[in-house]
Amino acid sequence: MREFIERQLDRIGLAHNTFTAGAIKLIIRTADGVLRRCRNFCLASMLEAVRASSGTTIDIDVVNRVLMQPHWQKEVDLTDF
Repeated sequence: MREFIERQLDRIGLAHNTFTAGAIKLIIRTADGVLRRCRNFCLASMLEAVRASSGTTIDIDVVNRVLMQPHWQKEVDLTDF
């Protein structure tokens, strides 16, 4: 999955250090092996970084802000126990 992210960054001309190691680990874990979800999380994280003007490196805080948005939540995550 990490190689997929790096290939996608190569395609659009961004450096491999666009995402921190922690951000990549979180994206990979959250994507559950689904490439489309991985790409969508990466794109959403890049958009969030631009929106928040958080710089050129996307860290775990940016990815967490994306994952907190309701449409990324799984139904099981929203269930009260």
